Amino acid sequence: MAKGVGRMWTPPGGGPRRWCVEVGLGLYRCAVLVGITCVPALFAVPVALGGAALAYSWSDGLSAPLALRALATLGETLVVVLWTAATLWVVHPLTSRTLARAARRRAAHWLNLQLAVTYRSVPPVTRMATGFWWDGHEYHKSEREARRRAAVHARFHDPQLHWDGLWALVASVTVLPVAALPLLALGYGGCLLLTPAVTGRGPEAAGHGLAAAVMVAGLAAVPFAWRLLGPVARRFLGPVPTSRLGRRVTELEGIRADLTQTQTRELERIERGLHDGAQARLVAMGMSMGAAEQLVDSNPEAAKALLAQARASSATALAELRSLVRGINPPVLAERGLVDAVRALALDSSVRVDVVSRLPSRPERPVESALYFAVAELLANVAKHARAERVGVELAYASRLLTATVSDDGIGGAAASAGSGLSGIERRAAAFGGRVEIDSPVGGPTRITVAVPCELS
Repeated sequence: MAKGVGRMWTPPGGGPRRWCVEVGLGLYRCAVLVGITCVPALFAVPVALGGAALAYSWSDGLSAPLALRALATLGETLVVVLWTAATLWVVHPLTSRTLARAARRRAAHWLNLQLAVTYRSVPPVTRMATGFWWDGHEYHKSEREARRRAAVHARFHDPQLHWDGLWALVASVTVLPVAALPLLALGYGGCLLLTPAVTGRGPEAAGHGLAAAVMVAGLAAVPFAWRLLGPVARRFLGPVPTSRLGRRVTELEGIRADLTQTQTRELERIERGLHDGAQARLVAMGMSMGAAEQLVDSNPEAAKALLAQARASSATALAELRSLVRGINPPVLAERGLVDAVRALALDSSVRVDVVSRLPSRPERPVESALYFAVAELLANVAKHARAERVGVELAYASRLLTATVSDDGIGGAAASAGSGLSGIERRAAAFGGRVEIDSPVGGPTRITVAVPCELS
């Protein structure tokens, strides 16, 4: 026998034997789906019956005094409201998670549909210095009460649990009728075959014909009715969709983590530059000056040579310190602004770079710094990978959006893969609410635009 997850087993060959297997599987799966999805409908039955009883008692008691009718209506309304509240806040959350898990297992086994979700875990409780226990939301006098309230809060305030409840409600009005209809048709046809006289449709042959037609229709629909589980499960059985605010919070958390790593790498670079460069040269300069101090009386010429060497080391150390500081905060950017800083980058580039600026004024320092380092990263990528002969940088401002566009005539194929420089530019731009647009077909040309919202006077 063949095995497969989410793939219906069919015997060798086709024809009636295969159809019988599919009908049998369809009957089983429809019955399972009816069992899973009928629970919310059963919860709704008492509410519907209570509403019907309320309407009937009101219409039936029109001749009774108004005060008596109002009192009876109030009592029945209270019963309906209490049952509805119990269904929504107690019974339904306790069952929706179980029903959703069962449906996910069926979807994985029948349709190979893997739907991984995460439920909120019970947070630990903490004893405060005041003696009270904190459960993450409120204080309690005892540890037991704090743990109980934490468990209740995690169970009844879990967004995934509420999403599972929505699945149960949607499935009870979509999957349940479709899956139950073939089973009802087979049951109804069987009743007609057993009791053809109660149909009131004429001779017994007519009753048998109707029963056969109903059962054939039910058998024909069975292999397909359960498949409605697929689209409904994809939409409602997966992880709870996040709101716009939730997506923004997740995005900002990722940006914060990336900026933290970037800051750590930058500090390591500064420390390494100071330790291996300027610090080593300053130490060597001190040793040379100490040696010159000892030789100044006995060998003045050697002392002069050591002092000259120390002076050269100090100049080299000063140049390295200036280079290090320039990488942290370029002086030309701080003194003359973004446009002149980008032009300075163009002069230092190994490729010919043309800079065009349409900025009406100087942007704010944080935005200016972000755009400067983005352009610097893009020009470095062009020099390393693009094999370009000419590069254009355009700075523009329109509709409260500051843009820097870097285009080249290189080989193209640039993409923001994980860990690449373009990916880092995207995350840094996202910290300001900006975006990066990449147009780089294989063979070139490449055009990359970094856009950041800002206000210019």
